[in-house]
Amino acid sequence: MIARYYLDPSGAKTASRLGRSGGGHLEIGQEILAAKAIVPVDSADVYTQMFRLNYIRVVEHEDGLVEVEHTDELSSGQQQFFNSLKHSGKTLRYIKRKC
Repeated sequence: MIARYYLDPSGAKTASRLGRSGGGHLEIGQEILAAKAIVPVDSADVYTQMFRLNYIRVVEHEDGLVEVEHTDELSSGQQQFFNSLKHSGKTLRYIKRKC
């Protein structure tokens, strides 16, 4: 099963609390932004706002590939999290996104 989540600036996984297990990034982002009283203008703005808050979008595939979509430099907590994935045998693919 593919795992989708965000990594917050401290390096903690943030998955859906309200939806089904394995919920999508849009749903997760909407939950996080609502908790912070941020109202995105549309679906695309959910991602923009999440990246502005220095969250990283992560997809872990069953084959061990981990896609890491980010805008800024990784925080030390985020870097530590990804280093642990790499040491566990995962392959990381970093995708730099302009915001």
